Amino acid sequence: MTLRRAIAAHLLIVCALVPTAQAEVLDLEQSVNLALQASTDVGVSRENLRVARGDVMRSYGGLMPDLGVNLWAGHAWAGPTTGVVIDAQGRPIQPSGFDYEQYSFSLSSQLSLFNWGANYNNITRSKRSADAAAYDLKYTQDLVSAITIREYYELVRQNRLEEVQVANLEAKRRNLEQIEAFYNIGSRTKADYLQARVDYSNSELLLMNVRNAQALADARLKSRLNIPQETELEIDESIEFGPAEVDFNQEVAYMFENRSDLLASQFRIDAARAELSAVKKARYPTIDGSFSYGWNDREFPGSGEVFKNNYQWSVGAFLNWNLFDRFQTKANIQATEAQQRIAEWNLQQAKIDAVLDVKQIVLNLEQAIERLELAEETVAAAEENLRLAEERYRVGAGTILETIEASSSLTSAQASLIDARVDYLVNRADLQRATGRKVTAR
Repeated sequence: MTLRRAIAAHLLIVCALVPTAQAEVLDLEQSVNLALQASTDVGVSRENLRVARGDVMRSYGGLMPDLGVNLWAGHAWAGPTTGVVIDAQGRPIQPSGFDYEQYSFSLSSQLSLFNWGANYNNITRSKRSADAAAYDLKYTQDLVSAITIREYYELVRQNRLEEVQVANLEAKRRNLEQIEAFYNIGSRTKADYLQARVDYSNSELLLMNVRNAQALADARLKSRLNIPQETELEIDESIEFGPAEVDFNQEVAYMFENRSDLLASQFRIDAARAELSAVKKARYPTIDGSFSYGWNDREFPGSGEVFKNNYQWSVGAFLNWNLFDRFQTKANIQATEAQQRIAEWNLQQAKIDAVLDVKQIVLNLEQAIERLELAEETVAAAEENLRLAEERYRVGAGTILETIEASSSLTSAQASLIDARVDYLVNRADLQRATGRKVTAR
């Protein structure tokens, strides 16, 4: 074996061992799951929920006593004094400086005994806020799912349209070649040839536009899924389904009971009411209880002698009443009342917008169903019309313009059918999101 052949064989073996890059194939459900994992909006909503749940824990802590412990150990130095000190035998002395060890321990606790139920109001406020945050997270997930389904089906749409335009261009190419051959033997006019040539060029432009839209839809979906743009992506392009009609009134009734963002707004109103109740109670006196224990000595006691001497402890209750707080409580009450009214106005506007949202989607769905029925009939008629036009032109009974128009009509009908199917699926996902149903891939 020559050196060249040996090198070639080695390269073949290496190439066979290196795995070839395969396009990643995703279906709709996988795409939605990836989008939910990659969504920054979902991540922010999830962290907001964690913050709200932490506030609930903090509110419950208001019912419990706090507890503090302090330990201190060190060496102290005292300098000479000019005063006279009497020693244990009653003799006056003038002490010089000295140093000593110092140890201390303290334990303190405080508990709110009575504040007119403000702690319970704070617990209610925090729990309602956490409920609102949970519904915010759910609505964000539904919204991301619906947007992902839209972008997924938009890529399906462009892929299907690209197939239609490729088939159309191939048909125009064959037609052009046939007319050119007839023109060369004198059985067709130059005008027919030029018309076919222009029609072919226009089809090329249409294909270029569709492929540009296809590339843009592919880039948007990859961005939504947080997939590198250079990744080759293949998706399941199945868009077969059985369309079902919807009732607007039933959808609206279901929406008011289940739509997550509306439920979140209602819980925010409940939280604002509880906060207002707590703020108003700041005008009244409160009663707190306290306990403290302290020990201090210059020597650390031996075993069994801990805290038997040099200690003090206390327990008591005290009343707090801020008789004049420079209008702070009044300002807080006004601000909280305004926040409650704002929450109520927001809910009212959200309901108005939600009804309009459902109405638009239901109209789009009804239109998509009607377009589906019409487009299927139109495609069948356009296919037959093109067949007859080509036959008439072949026998000399028709013109090239009729054939071109019939071909364009078929391409347009096929595109309309694709659009109707995709629009139905997109609006079906939007309706699930708008009414509070789980946004599903199918």
